[in-house]
Amino acid sequence: MRKTLVVVYADGAAHPGDIAVGLAPWADCVFVAEPDAHTRAMEPLLDRFGPVVLTDSVPEAARRLRAHAADGIVTYSERALHLAAALAEQLALPFHDRGTIGLLTDKWQQRAALSAAGVDAVRCRRIDTLADWDAAVAATGLPAVLKPAHGGGSRNTFHITDAAAGRELARTLLGDDCPGLVAGGTLVLEEYLPGRDCGPFGDYVSIESIVQGGTVTDLAVTGKFPMVPPFRETGRFWPSPLGAAEDAACRDLARRAVEALGVRDGLTHTEIKLTPQGPRLIEVNGRLGGGINELSVRAQNTNLIELAGRVALGERPDLPAFYQGRAYFQLFHPAPRTPGTLLGIDGADAVKRLPGVTLYRPYARPGTALPGGVQTLELDIVMGEADDVPELAAIVKDIDATLRYRFAFGDQGPREVTGAGLGAL
Repeated sequence: MRKTLVVVYADGAAHPGDIAVGLAPWADCVFVAEPDAHTRAMEPLLDRFGPVVLTDSVPEAARRLRAHAADGIVTYSERALHLAAALAEQLALPFHDRGTIGLLTDKWQQRAALSAAGVDAVRCRRIDTLADWDAAVAATGLPAVLKPAHGGGSRNTFHITDAAAGRELARTLLGDDCPGLVAGGTLVLEEYLPGRDCGPFGDYVSIESIVQGGTVTDLAVTGKFPMVPPFRETGRFWPSPLGAAEDAACRDLARRAVEALGVRDGLTHTEIKLTPQGPRLIEVNGRLGGGINELSVRAQNTNLIELAGRVALGERPDLPAFYQGRAYFQLFHPAPRTPGTLLGIDGADAVKRLPGVTLYRPYARPGTALPGGVQTLELDIVMGEADDVPELAAIVKDIDATLRYRFAFGDQGPREVTGAGLGAL
């Protein structure tokens, strides 16, 4: 007998088509979302796979959902975690409890809880008003990282090296109605963790895990390509480039962090910084990481959207072995921080012919106005595979030398850069 699963949807979630591929063949889905421009645009697509409840009232959503007699609830979106927890409470369905949701979504609360549990003590202070700035800088020291307390996608995340400049930046962000993922201007300032030299790869990784009844099982360690300033991601790959000892240390830190936050069931995506003194925690996310399901499907034919859905329904699905096979990658190129217009992307046909490249997909057309700012806004994505991680490094170097991006920035005239130089803009 098919069970019914409530899927709480929001901007930033897995694509509705991917959710349908993972869930529709074996479960009946009911989608619920808060009404906004994105969810209204996606409603016709969601409606193809199941009933859609659009409301900004939790009691109203719960009333309408009761008619479907749901057996479980799941979300694949950071933005939707609070709504999912509130609905789970109303419907008496298993999910992260409200205390755990607070620790997963508020970066200051999470740092405080992990420090209290002895997992990892990173100096961190909450900034509710500009009056908190001086004490925060005194506590964390400089350099430091300033970001929204509830944030994602590297939006409004800054590297602070000067206290006066940081104060003005904090003033601007505090004046923003929504500098992060939720309304309200609360920020955090935290100790900057310098990374070690990781060669052609990024100085951080993420640990992808599934939690069942409080037991954490690691699925993979995800390697990263180098960030571009200030903290914008450029891609990921399986498996990571870490040696056995560092891999084990990262996985142990991630497991202890997930347990300390009280996660009982579901997917987790834990980011770890690789420092000269060893792995340090960046943050724990209580949901599927961006792009991770696509890597999992290609690398080992395991759909993590399905896996999370089955766990949400109380099943004990067979889990894949920890991934250590061929290298599969996603490389993307971020839009400039300076507002401008994309004039064109050259080299796409040549990139498609490169050994190891299986897909090139542009996300922005010539003539697209780019807003600038500090966030992860992708111009395109390149996917592919290699026999191993060293071969992967050579493929990515060829890709970045082949792609060329042309922009217009105000009255400055056209400017062209390769993929390798794009992050400096």
